[in-house]
Amino acid sequence: MNSKGVCLVSGSSSGIGAEIATYFASQGFDIVVNYNSGQERAEIIAAEARKNHSVETLIVQADLSDPDAASNLVRESYAHFGRLDYCVSNSGVANYVKDEDGNLIRHRFQDTPTAHLEKEMQRVLSLNLLGSYRLSQSALSVMIEQADKERKLKQDVSHRSILFVTSISDIAPETTRIPYGVSKSGINHVVLGAAIEGGPHNITVNGLRPGVVDTPLTSRPSGIHDPSTGQEYTVAETYGIMAEGGAQPIERIGTSQEIACAAYYFCKIPYMTGQLIAVDGGFTLNSGFANRDVFLQEGLRKRNKKNN
Repeated sequence: MNSKGVCLVSGSSSGIGAEIATYFASQGFDIVVNYNSGQERAEIIAAEARKNHSVETLIVQADLSDPDAASNLVRESYAHFGRLDYCVSNSGVANYVKDEDGNLIRHRFQDTPTAHLEKEMQRVLSLNLLGSYRLSQSALSVMIEQADKERKLKQDVSHRSILFVTSISDIAPETTRIPYGVSKSGINHVVLGAAIEGGPHNITVNGLRPGVVDTPLTSRPSGIHDPSTGQEYTVAETYGIMAEGGAQPIERIGTSQEIACAAYYFCKIPYMTGQLIAVDGGFTLNSGFANRDVFLQEGLRKRNKKNN
């Protein structure tokens, strides 16, 4: 196999992470597929990459909310391949939890009980923020190690890159998801710090901020019901209707494939670093979260008009 390099993608057994890993494989890169609990899905992603793109794969289980997991993941990947060119930090959880009856708990900002807030902040920040922070620290260390070796051999220092998959929730608040937004805002500062330290070693660090994307995460119930049938929409369906109602210039939600394509090319640009770029169909232009009800009603009106 004539590999172009190695890319580690955390949280890559499904959704956006799986698509990013697959896209890198399609471009000739060996990939590290990381999972927490989805081993079977991870094995499928890796097997398809080997079959379809003739690349080498490594599957590593790691729960990045564990303080030691990120370092172990990076070191195992580096030891296996002998190099690490790209690291995409994609692991994350949303702060949607269920009560004893299986109903989603949605506390608005001023009504959130202290006990619930502390529990959710701990759960979400331990993976989304601290896990991402530790992963980038470990990846940066290994990449600098490689750059130093190249310098000692009087070679040109190769370009390497770290990319964080964050979210437009960093600046587009939804009052029932404050812990999630806090975690993504925190990552923005991690991007900036890592970019400053990575630059002298030809390591670029950036943040990709997806809008609402059709993934398993957005297939969960949204709490919004069809006014005519009473059927509950999924999150993806809800924001699709909002997009049609003017929440964003592109009148649909995104796909994992579109985010994966952006991730690949963001990693490949050697003169872009410390940037936080939204790929959201223009959602943040219109403050879509804050005006959700307005856009939702307009989207429903347009759909009804089209159907009639």
